[in-house]
Amino acid sequence: MKQTSAANLALLLVVVGWALAYYGVMSQLGDPSPSVPRAQIEAARHLSLVVLCIGVVSILASLWLSGYSFSAAKVRASACVALILLPSVVVAWSTF
Repeated sequence: MKQTSAANLALLLVVVGWALAYYGVMSQLGDPSPSVPRAQIEAARHLSLVVLCIGVVSILASLWLSGYSFSAAKVRASACVALILLPSVVVAWSTF
């Protein structure tokens, strides 16, 4: 894979990864209705966990791809790292 293509893929993966991670976390918030069967609640929880894990793996893969492509596409690789770190810093800052 060319390094410029890896930089483009990294930018795509970071956006998709954050969207999937957001959905994975937000879909687990809230209390289900008491009339919902336990099996359906567990299935939804497992789906949310899988989506969250895929999002985190996508973010980590984009970080690796941006490191791989840094020598050929410095601006795109730096933008990808910024898109990874800035939301992470905001989340960490908001928890304190």
